[in-house]
Amino acid sequence: MAAIRIFGFLFALVVLTSESKCDNVQDSILFRGEVEREFVEAMKLYASQRYDSAATLFSRILREYPRNHRATATLIMGGKSYYWIGNYRESIRLLKDLLDLYPESQYVFDAHYTLGLDYFRLNRYEDAAQDFLTVRQRSLDPKLVSRSEKMLETIAMTQLTVAQLQLLSGEATLDPVKAMLNYALAEKVFRTGDARGAQQILRSIIALPPGTRYVAEAFALLSKIEKVGVLKVGVALPLLLKTRSTTLKPAVELLEGVRIAANEYNVDAFSKVHLEIRDTESDPSIAARGVTDLCADDKVIAILGPMFSDEVFAAAGVANARGVPLVTPTATRNGIAAMGSYIFQANPDYDTRGRAMARFAYEQRGARRFAVLAPKGAVGELLADSFIDEVKKLGGELIDVQWYFAGSTDMRSQLMAIRKKALERDELTIVDFATKMRQSALNNMQRWGVPSEVLDSLIERNASTPVTFLFGKNGKRIADSLGVPTMYVPIKYDSLAVPVESIDAMFVPISTSEEIGVVASQVKYYNFQTLMLGTEDWNELSELDGNRRYANGVIFSSDSYTNVETPAYRMFESKFQMAYKKKPVKNSLYGYDAMKMILQTIKKGATNRNELAAALPGVRNFNGLHSTISFQENRVNSFLTVLQFKNRSIKKIGEIDLSAPMQIPQGQ
Repeated sequence: MAAIRIFGFLFALVVLTSESKCDNVQDSILFRGEVEREFVEAMKLYASQRYDSAATLFSRILREYPRNHRATATLIMGGKSYYWIGNYRESIRLLKDLLDLYPESQYVFDAHYTLGLDYFRLNRYEDAAQDFLTVRQRSLDPKLVSRSEKMLETIAMTQLTVAQLQLLSGEATLDPVKAMLNYALAEKVFRTGDARGAQQILRSIIALPPGTRYVAEAFALLSKIEKVGVLKVGVALPLLLKTRSTTLKPAVELLEGVRIAANEYNVDAFSKVHLEIRDTESDPSIAARGVTDLCADDKVIAILGPMFSDEVFAAAGVANARGVPLVTPTATRNGIAAMGSYIFQANPDYDTRGRAMARFAYEQRGARRFAVLAPKGAVGELLADSFIDEVKKLGGELIDVQWYFAGSTDMRSQLMAIRKKALERDELTIVDFATKMRQSALNNMQRWGVPSEVLDSLIERNASTPVTFLFGKNGKRIADSLGVPTMYVPIKYDSLAVPVESIDAMFVPISTSEEIGVVASQVKYYNFQTLMLGTEDWNELSELDGNRRYANGVIFSSDSYTNVETPAYRMFESKFQMAYKKKPVKNSLYGYDAMKMILQTIKKGATNRNELAAALPGVRNFNGLHSTISFQENRVNSFLTVLQFKNRSIKKIGEIDLSAPMQIPQGQ
């Protein structure tokens, strides 16, 4: 081993000595004996793999003797030494100096190769590929050419995106290099589902001379694509590509998530999926035309989208009539899925949201008596009505329902009305024996079963007693039937010192998060000791925290809750950042989850329209990154996450799935 190292050192020294004569006139003019001695010592250190010491000595030569006959050799060897000790940034600095100061040096391609290694170690794959491409195409050193080609091939096949490969391929001038880059590009394009694009790229490769590397591989991949075929999934979103409106961003974010899901599926799927994208332009009529166009393509087996409810209403009828499953990832309006058996809502509708909160309060909080304070208008009324229906279905008691106009700041009349109803329920009904009572009433009480000694005692003391003491739980009704006079002991409901404790939960589906402070403060002011329930508009931490004195403890549902610490999310985030150079947002997750759910169903064997339409209603507990998708019989996602604001933070406290059997706590 020692002999090999010495031989390597001597060989490197001979090469460096001979090349230095040809490098740059300035090198040969500024000969220094002390430089030569230190350079030889540094080379010995490098040959014995003492790279740290070698790097230090090479750097000292450059610092103390910036212009000398060994300048280029010191830069290249310093760069190599720093590479071997893992100081890639210092290696890059020295090698860049060599290329900038001595562009005609014999070490230029060696510098490019080492730069490529540095960039590779730093995960700067596009920069690494550029340097390896330079060496592969311009160097005359067979070893450097071979090594660079291997590194370039590895990076192209495993690390570069479609866009990066397209740029790099455009810079390739040699047929073998262009063939290799285009083959990598064709594979990745095919993984996105774009079989047509992949075929075009592969045909450009097979047009090269037969002996060219990757021509045979291109023939094989082209044959595979033609045999396997491609399934298509339509995507109809308001991308607004023509207008570039500000509403473009959410649709683009959603589409980015869709693409990640498709790419994942196509990695190992036998039949690749190609995305057929249509821009709905946020116009219901254009959305309907786009969906009509997608339905006309027999290879389109499903459509994801549109995003907004009005667009979905316009397009869903077309898809249902043509027998194409349509899954909207975000629309929430009631009645969309009811348009036909081919229509699915991956996001819970208003009916589901209202019912879910009633179910959660009843099942998991033991609430039995409810009140509703809701804004007038389409959404508020839909949420409130579904909540009320579910309370009645569960057998709960509805104390009162009050409505306010969205944006109102004074809710005195509504909350005082609820107070009155709640406290009236708690008013005490009594029988007063201090007043003259007919003998017939006394006889009726005895016949019903009230002991005579009890009656005698009450009459003797001129006492009064609750009807429930005499007749039990239904005392007022029984007293009336027996002709026994009763009276109320009134509670001063307008006295705010008297708390309302008979309402277990109050449902308040506010219209915007700006109403959090208004509602929460007034519910507290009018002394309701109750659990406040809400929906998605309560999910605004800044507003809740600003009103934490009143809002602490409020519980609300959400159609999106992401645990960013899970391995599944981290893997998705990594792929997303690699593809788009940014972090994913909530819209990206809506698109990713809905598309992945569709593709998972296809992967299980539903490979045509009717099979897919029959399989999707059976989706239960599909664990997406933003939420679970679980379809009810009505083909609407029945799953919501339940959150609570408490102690200045929002935390997940549960979940509710309306498609699951009810779970009533024991003792209820």
